[in-house]
Amino acid sequence: MFLSVRLVIRLLRLTLLPPWPNGPWTARRLSLLLLLIPLFLLLQATHWIGFLLDEVLFRGYKKVVVKEPLFIVGLPRSGTTFLHRVFARDTDRFTTTRLWELLLAPSVTERKIWLGLGALNRALGKPFTRFGKWGEKTGLGWLDVIHEVSLEDPEEDYFLLLPVFACFLLVVPFPYHEAVWRLARFDQLSDRERKPILAFYEAALKRHLYVTGPEKQLLSKNPSFTPFMRSLRETFPDGKVLCCVREPAEVVPSLLSSVQAGAKVFGYDVADPRVRDRFVEMLEFYSKHALSTLADVPESEHAFAPLKVMRSDVEGFVLGVYDRFGWKVDSGFREKLKEDSERGRGHKSRHSYSLEGFGLTEEEVLPRFSGLNDRFGFGRGPE
Repeated sequence: MFLSVRLVIRLLRLTLLPPWPNGPWTARRLSLLLLLIPLFLLLQATHWIGFLLDEVLFRGYKKVVVKEPLFIVGLPRSGTTFLHRVFARDTDRFTTTRLWELLLAPSVTERKIWLGLGALNRALGKPFTRFGKWGEKTGLGWLDVIHEVSLEDPEEDYFLLLPVFACFLLVVPFPYHEAVWRLARFDQLSDRERKPILAFYEAALKRHLYVTGPEKQLLSKNPSFTPFMRSLRETFPDGKVLCCVREPAEVVPSLLSSVQAGAKVFGYDVADPRVRDRFVEMLEFYSKHALSTLADVPESEHAFAPLKVMRSDVEGFVLGVYDRFGWKVDSGFREKLKEDSERGRGHKSRHSYSLEGFGLTEEEVLPRFSGLNDRFGFGRGPE
């Protein structure tokens, strides 16, 4: 709780008091933040009430054991969402968080209330469904540039860290906030900073499993957890890791392009070197950290997923992962994998981007990813 209060004060100070490091400051940006911050804080306060009620009404969540979770991490924009949704279709084995649960119901109490309202809506003939779809499109439509978003879709569970202000998504409205950027090197933080966040995250996963089934394996997808990898290994020693990678010359502009829409909403340009260069530095650290961390992890507990290799044969790749981790594959999931293989081979990006569009060149970017290039043969151009 101390962490939350401290960061709330810092966010408010950066929003309201000079000197403002988040410039250029415009009336639109200031009014937007003054509107959104109270709404955001109200939502988080609601979640904390839910957490407190959990301690009275649903204390059994504490006894849940997070067994053999699968963490999908890696470079952003390298197929993590696609792979997440492929594994999520193995519903006999996995449970994963959906966007509505993350944003509206991280506590057991809230989850029970929303599930009850959903049952009532269905019993009445779904009169509120159309309104919900409208709200989803209005509030989340701008995120389609990152990937298609629906409240019912599996989504990154780093949203669970919003109540303690440890979610890297906060970099979009606060691109110069050092407390947010420190999360991009999480494993390098002191135990005093890391331990409360990890304890909160573990409790959040236990709450999810308490509702969806303690016998399930937790499936988590978060590129922003790449700098958390060592901490996650410490917290969940029986966990497995899938690390997605892609050509750096494609990853860098793709990430910058995905952030651009949000940057415009909050009144800045992601091509501004002050912002752009921080993201490039972050990606460089991600690649080095993934390689060095996983070098010490047994092969039976991790695997890399190069985007082109994975998409060219989704079925073969996933079956290879199951075999490596010692998991059995049921016939129903095998059939779904055949569908995903067709979808993977036929995928074409709807987005267009280039390094040059953000004032960068391959000559200055690629050397920063030399370890990744050497390991996977990236940066060599067409064969």
